[in-house]
Amino acid sequence: MNRFHPPGKEKRMIVIVPRAEWDDGLTCRDPERARSFMRPYAPELMDAAPAPRAPRAKATK
Repeated sequence: MNRFHPPGKEKRMIVIVPRAEWDDGLTCRDPERARSFMRPYAPELMDAAPAPRAPRAKATK
């Protein structure tokens, strides 16, 4: 997570909009209403797994 939150830098949060709110979120034009979609997602609903890195291309000389 240090790549996303280096010490002393601005902190950011991923916004996960529930499927039922997609249309409202995508068509919203009111800034105050748009901010209502920016809320933490429930941790118990999240799932993560490491993604394997693609093999590096061999350098050709």
